[in-house]
Amino acid sequence: MGLERAVVTTLVGLPADEGRERPQAFITSLDVDDEIGLDRRQTPRRIARDTRRGGIETAYKKIKEFATWTTSKAFSVRLFHFGFAVLLYNMWVLLDFLVQVSLEIVDCRLTPRITAGRFRALLSRHFGTLI
Repeated sequence: MGLERAVVTTLVGLPADEGRERPQAFITSLDVDDEIGLDRRQTPRRIARDTRRGGIETAYKKIKEFATWTTSKAFSVRLFHFGFAVLLYNMWVLLDFLVQVSLEIVDCRLTPRITAGRFRALLSRHFGTLI
């Protein structure tokens, strides 16, 4: 299907510090090194930046669940579909947050209480005739 190329990965062990009680291990495709002190200080920042990026990529995958499929090549149509999908995604995140607040949950869960599929079914049931 596409070009396949080998990806070199590195196993990185970060020692315990004030934010972590135990050492943490990461597998990354970043070019990290610990030969000199500067590299050792930069590695945790680079890992943190890569970790935040993973959250953004996950959000884009979820946004695709809300997007409608189109064959249009018109940029304006595709932009509208993407913008509407982002709007629905943000409504889902807000609803999940409000449910957690109403249940007086202090912790932020990694998994939502209301799944994206359930939210889409709710929208379809109440607004299906409008769409």
